Amino acid sequence: MEHLVELWQQAKIDESRMDKTYRTEDLIPMIISLEKKQQQLLRFKTLGSIIMLLALIIVFLNRTTLTLYSGLGIGIFIASVLTIVVLLNRLRFQITHEERSFSTLQLAGVAEVKIHSEKKIFTTYLPLFFVVALIGFNLMYMDVFEGEETGSRILYHLIMTASVSIAFVVGMSVRIKRFYKQFLPVLDRIRKFKSESGKLEE
Repeated sequence: MEHLVELWQQAKIDESRMDKTYRTEDLIPMIISLEKKQQQLLRFKTLGSIIMLLALIIVFLNRTTLTLYSGLGIGIFIASVLTIVVLLNRLRFQITHEERSFSTLQLAGVAEVKIHSEKKIFTTYLPLFFVVALIGFNLMYMDVFEGEETGSRILYHLIMTASVSIAFVVGMSVRIKRFYKQFLPVLDRIRKFKSESGKLEE
C-alpha cells in the first residue's frame, strides 16, 4: 500500500498546497477500499447466482418433463443469468495494474468513469436482462399449467410474474442504496479533488 501511495503521489500538480481533505493519502485508499469491497461482493454474487441457477434447473427437471416450451424457457433463462454474471464481472469497478501507476489526477478521472459505468449496470443492463429472464421463466411453466383452464393459467402466470418482479425490485432497491452508500462518497471526493486540482493549475 505504501508503495502504491508513493507512486500516486507523483502527480503533475503541486498537491502539497491542497486542503488535507483532498490529499492523495486520503483519496487513494478510498478508491482501493471500494475496489476490494466490490471484488469480494462480486465473488459472492457469482457463486450465489450459479448455485441458485443449478438448484432451480435440477428441481424443475425433476418435477416436469422437458418439452419444447420448457426447453426454450430454460435456455433463455440460463442465457440471461449467465450473461448478467459475465457482464457484472467485466464491468465491475476495478483498477488495472496499468492504472495503478497513473498520477493521482489521472486515477481520479479513471475512477470517476468506472463509477458511472457501475451505475449503468443496474439502471440499464439488469432491468433489460430481467425482462428476458422473466420471459424464459414463464415459458418454462407453459406446459406445467397446460391442463388448467385459460383463466387459471393466466392467473398463475401473473402471480409468478408479480412474485419474481417484486423480488427483483426489492433486490434493486438494496443495490441502489448500497451504490449511494459506497460509491457516492468516493465520487464526491474525486470531484472535489479534481476541482481543487484545476484551481491550482490556473
